[in-house]
Amino acid sequence: MKTSERVLASAILLLLGVADLASGLTGRAFERAKEVDEKCRSENNVERAYFEKFIKARIDEIDPPDNYKCFVKCVMVELMALNDEGDFNVDEELQNVPPEIVEEGHRIVKTCHGTPGKDPCDKAYQVHKCYHKENPELYSLILHYWENASQ
Repeated sequence: MKTSERVLASAILLLLGVADLASGLTGRAFERAKEVDEKCRSENNVERAYFEKFIKARIDEIDPPDNYKCFVKCVMVELMALNDEGDFNVDEELQNVPPEIVEEGHRIVKTCHGTPGKDPCDKAYQVHKCYHKENPELYSLILHYWENASQ
């Protein structure tokens, strides 16, 4: 295969991948998004407007209030990725990765699973900060789809 044919084939595969993501992300986390989001927002008194700011901002430049960090913990607990004491369950979190991004998602989870925090809420938030650091574009895309799935 000539170089130009390989480049064209790669471009087509890339476009197919982008089109696949454009149609949405799926998987067990998104199937429960509305239920989990409502429960965790209610329990932690987190306003939707704050979450919208969070999606658009750079996570590494924000220090959210404790109730937002506990919202993140609640979501992770509900999705079985974290327990109430802040112990991370890598296997469960790997199951939460949407199938459309499984390779990159698994890499990120495996990189970030040991991230420490000062308490369980902070640990959940720090893990998500690590997720963002590893791939900011993908993290923002996931938050965007979470927001849509939870409404």
